[in-house]
Amino acid sequence: MEFSLNFKTISSSFPLPCDVADKYIKLASGEQLKVLILAMRDLSEKIDPQSIADKLSISKTDAEDALLFWVRCGILEREDSVPESTGKKVVISSELPTRTDVIMRGMEDDRVRLLLREAQLKFGRNLKNNESRLLVSLYDDYGMDVSVILLLLQHAAAEKKANLSYVKTTAVKWLKDGVQTVRDAEEEISRQVRGKLAFGVVRRAFGIEQRIPSEKENEFSNLWVNEWGMSPEMLKAAYDVCIDQKAKISFPYIGKVLEKWHTAGYKTVEEVKNGEKKPSVNKKGKSNDFAGFDLDAFEAKLNSD
Repeated sequence: MEFSLNFKTISSSFPLPCDVADKYIKLASGEQLKVLILAMRDLSEKIDPQSIADKLSISKTDAEDALLFWVRCGILEREDSVPESTGKKVVISSELPTRTDVIMRGMEDDRVRLLLREAQLKFGRNLKNNESRLLVSLYDDYGMDVSVILLLLQHAAAEKKANLSYVKTTAVKWLKDGVQTVRDAEEEISRQVRGKLAFGVVRRAFGIEQRIPSEKENEFSNLWVNEWGMSPEMLKAAYDVCIDQKAKISFPYIGKVLEKWHTAGYKTVEEVKNGEKKPSVNKKGKSNDFAGFDLDAFEAKLNSD
């Protein structure tokens, strides 16, 4: 049996990329092919997943998944594939590329192939299925550069956290904070390392047992040690004030103490003692002595602001 084209239909035809037939015809499902045909049917209009879903009697989610398949193939483009930076909420979709998608992308894109190969070297093992799917999604769906992703993996391995959860959490934070280039990534890693070292100084000054600090504790430590240049002795003095007043450790309270000392320009415990012993003038014009470690007076002064 032989078949031929009915040329009378050519006058109302529309283009379809050759790669669809040459590269992806075996990989695409029937539903994915139907969705693409409808998407290519009206190129003058914006592709509407709901309209395609209605015509095929499928869900909008299924239509969007099929369109994403063709985005990963390079046939279609996703307008919001590169997230805006700084402050925007970022959520990594649970709908990651399939194992077949990952294999296909590695075959057709040299950078994806490089990403997967180098990721295995940095982790020192074969990638798990979900790990390779996440990496391809970060590159294809979220616009992260391969070099940035590899730097993230190198950092994860150095922190002994070469696992899916840490990579995903860090990727979300970087996307939210606008980390887009290798330089951005290096600065972010450097900031994290400085914060970790700063917490080590604070931990020893406060006599805290070794543990992983919270994000807020890291922020306080970085501020006190790296930005304000507080010495271990100053940290310990502020800690003592806090314990005497609160009977427990409170980073926010210690922060208020250190902020007052920083604003006053004190760099040593001796300067704190001498500075706070100087007579101060009250509202009635009378002078009074405020001892640096007169805790009741210090508490009142803190709460007066």
